[in-house]
Order: sequence, then C-alpha cells, then structure tokens
Amino acid sequence: MKGSDVEKEVCAYAEKIGFMSIKFRDLSRAGGPDRLFISKTGNVAFLEFKSPSEPVSDRQDDYITDLKRHCVTVNVVRDVDAGINLISQMASQDALRGWG
Repeated sequence: MKGSDVEKEVCAYAEKIGFMSIKFRDLSRAGGPDRLFISKTGNVAFLEFKSPSEPVSDRQDDYITDLKRHCVTVNVVRDVDAGINLISQMASQDALRGWG
C-alpha cells in the first residue's frame, strides 16, 4: 500500500471522529511531515505517511528530530492500523479530559 493510500484512510478515520486534519506545507524548509492532526481538546500531532518499504529522507529525519526537540508529537506511519491507533490514542486522551 502506498503512503498516500494510508494517509487517505487515516485522515478519513480522524475526521470521522472529529479531528481536524491539515495538509502541512512549510514553505521555508523542506522535509516537513505530511499532516497535522488536532483533536477536540487541542491535542496536536504531526504524521508522516510512508509505504512499508519507503525510507525517510535525511531532510525529513532532520525535521522530525527538530520537532521532537521542541516536545512536538511526530510519528512516521507505514500502515493504516498504526495510524488509526495513534489517532485513537489521542481521542482517548480527549476522553480523559471530558471530551468524546
């Protein structure tokens, strides 16, 4: 399955349960993650979508490292189940805060 196919399915799930899904483009720097997801309580995560065999480029790896240094949640997602699991974890955190 291509990374774009994984992205479509994860986005559909996230939007179905009330998340914002924003295509991320950093015009000043290459290598940014594909999507920004925002939950009902403002829980935020960046996801980079790849096929199982597609490598993360050096620029992407540098960008991800910089985000993590700033305590930003960012993950590389290689299959639909993993992406849905990450979004579900964020939704569970919302439920603990009284949303959901």
